[in-house]
Amino acid sequence: MHSTRPWEMLLLPQTTSTQQEGRRLCAEKAGVRRAIRAVQQTKGRGRRGTRWVSPVGGLWCTLTIPAPQGADPFDNLLVALAAREAVSGLLGPIQSCLALKWPNDLIIHGRKWGGVIAELCGPADQQEILFGIGLNLQIEAETLHQHPGIPEETTSILSEFGHSPSPEEVLESILLHVDRLLEEDRSTGGRERSRLQVAAVLDTLGRRIRWDGPGDQTGEGEAIEITADGTLIVEKDTPAPREMCQLRSARISHVRVRKDG
Repeated sequence: MHSTRPWEMLLLPQTTSTQQEGRRLCAEKAGVRRAIRAVQQTKGRGRRGTRWVSPVGGLWCTLTIPAPQGADPFDNLLVALAAREAVSGLLGPIQSCLALKWPNDLIIHGRKWGGVIAELCGPADQQEILFGIGLNLQIEAETLHQHPGIPEETTSILSEFGHSPSPEEVLESILLHVDRLLEEDRSTGGRERSRLQVAAVLDTLGRRIRWDGPGDQTGEGEAIEITADGTLIVEKDTPAPREMCQLRSARISHVRVRKDG
């Protein structure tokens, strides 16, 4: 990925999905770094196609980034980290409870307020990564939970702190952080530094988790490490000898507090 190209900005009052708009624009013209933001989405979706409610007051956007070498799964964590750092910086000292949950959620004390999805599109010689970012920012809890099917633990920055930066401010900061994190990650020794940055705010580590992966693979164990390609290493609940499991794609739930907390 080339993080030095300028971003082409597109603001839509309303759209079905910024991911859908991103795919359309990439098909029309490849090789452009875009930030597509909608004030409101009517058919937003999360990981695995789940519905994502997108009212006014949140940040609903898609970043399209040329990826001629193909997808790097770790970049999804870097974009999530960029979103976390952007909101943290705008909130100030009260932000220390903002964390990541593997593989793509942003959480506050275990409650989800945002997420990132990544999709690869385009022909092999003109591939693009579409990073969909959804953040509950200036949204009252009552607005979120008036929609059927929204999990009870879903929250927003406004609900948690009593105030929130605007979607415009957050997107501007995210783009700066994405550029910085990608540039640092591609430098000598950068991936290990990136891994440590993610691990420092990854609330999943040190917890007992339950997972539901592809092919109905399920299990429980303790998350102990994140690797340089974004894989989550889990020590499974099995009799001796110790057995490790590598999760590359799964839906997880935290079922035990961290050892350090």
